[in-house]
Amino acid sequence: MRSINDYYNFYQYVLRKERGSFVTPTQFTQNLDAGQLDCFEEWFKPYGANQEIHDALRPFRVYQIFTSNAAGFVTYQSDYFHLLGQPFTVTGSTVNRIEFLNEDDLPFALTSQLRPVTTAYPIAVDTSTGFSIYPQTTQTGAYFYLRRPATPVLSFTQVGRVITYDSATSVQLEWNEVYINNILAKALKYAGINMNEQGILQYADAYNNETKPQ
Repeated sequence: MRSINDYYNFYQYVLRKERGSFVTPTQFTQNLDAGQLDCFEEWFKPYGANQEIHDALRPFRVYQIFTSNAAGFVTYQSDYFHLLGQPFTVTGSTVNRIEFLNEDDLPFALTSQLRPVTTAYPIAVDTSTGFSIYPQTTQTGAYFYLRRPATPVLSFTQVGRVITYDSATSVQLEWNEVYINNILAKALKYAGINMNEQGILQYADAYNNETKPQ
């Protein structure tokens, strides 16, 4: 598994060949983070459509148990990105699927005689920071969500122009290696270089040939 320093050196190599330019470690990690978030959103749209996309986002899938506050509100985790599937509550040994509604439909649902809202038949509305469950009482349950990928950090010490990589305090990418080239291609766009995965592979071959021990 390559390290974030390996990706930085390769990124520099492509920049040098394409533009004759240089990027600092800080600029690189900013571009890399933007690239991975672009890929995350791109792969989330068809999430579940095929195994490859499902596997790409697998490291960020979280099963979250919750206990709402007394008003039935559940706050999303700080790393929350996207809700997966349908949250549910648990009463005794019974699992109750939560039906999510639009805000406009909430008053009608709360006064419905056909399907009274109870802890056995909960409903909810989504908000920017979580979701509100009705009836408004303390409830327990769980949901699946996709979390934010860790923000990459390339730690180093610098003496003059010499940069020494510090692996102990760096933060690595969490993606499976097979998806990294797509992320690097996205990250290069933030440096003004439009390149697809095939272009990355061609540069990788050249880079490996130039840097392998003689």
